[in-house]
Amino acid sequence: MKKIAALGNEERAEIFSETAARKGITSAAAEKDFWLCWTLMMIFEHPDLSKLLKLKGGTSLSKCYDLIDRFSEDIDLILDWDVLTDEDPYKERSNTQQDRFNKKLLELEVEYIKDNLFPILEGEVLPVCKVEIDRGDGHIVNIIYPRAFSDRYLRPEIRLEIGSLASMIPFGEFRVRPYVAEEFSDISEQQDSKVVAVTAERTIWEKVTILHVEAHRPADKAQPARYSRHYYDIYKMLGTGTAADAMKDFALLEDVVSFKKRFYPSGWANYESASPGTMKIIPDGKMLEALRTDYEMMREMIFGEYPDFDTVIESLRKFEKRLNGL
Repeated sequence: MKKIAALGNEERAEIFSETAARKGITSAAAEKDFWLCWTLMMIFEHPDLSKLLKLKGGTSLSKCYDLIDRFSEDIDLILDWDVLTDEDPYKERSNTQQDRFNKKLLELEVEYIKDNLFPILEGEVLPVCKVEIDRGDGHIVNIIYPRAFSDRYLRPEIRLEIGSLASMIPFGEFRVRPYVAEEFSDISEQQDSKVVAVTAERTIWEKVTILHVEAHRPADKAQPARYSRHYYDIYKMLGTGTAADAMKDFALLEDVVSFKKRFYPSGWANYESASPGTMKIIPDGKMLEALRTDYEMMREMIFGEYPDFDTVIESLRKFEKRLNGL
């Protein structure tokens, strides 16, 4: 990957265009996939960063597990909270004390990212790419790569979304490879790199509980953009060994719910019913139609099979019934 990163813009553009043609994706997507994998390599080959951070979310599902055919353009990273505080995050606290602790941890994250992580990242990616802390969110570090292609849906940077309020357990070690290395192995001297990521079994329960929360979202609270990705991701995982293994481990689901109740409390999330027998995955009425629109806008992010929205929802509806023993 380092060899390709060192090429001139025109040479890289030709390689990305040919990769896109062979993979059936846009040139901009092939380009961004390369820089995403290159960024992961820079992070997990670094002796300090690799000890502090673990990958989670959609990027792990697509690049580590090959479970989804969705282009996940951001990198979600869990920061080890032991570097932020000596306090036990799991200590029993009142609701007020826990809220105060959570907010303090968020403040400490921003400071640590700015004072500790950013200088290391800057040293790793310069001068090939630029790096800056997002102006609107101190938890996000943007890696601005030398792009040759534009796309109306893809952001022109790799967003590192870093936070400590996520569980690192269980996790595993994986190898990730950019699409360009699959098609041009002769010019990519390092075709893959190591990544440490949260297991897919935990991720599927994380996403199922997101859907449960969304199914209880009040009508006057707008759903965040691009949330239809969670519905698609679970749809793709159903029928795989990952989903089968997760269905045998309801203790892991219970741990996910317990974690969210402590660190992401919500008066309307209805976490108490987020368990087999009472799980609600499919939202009602206007929320479902809003998801349909959001899903249609996400079409360019999905390569290969693009299941229609009704197919996705029907599959999830059946999963909901199976999960609840109906």
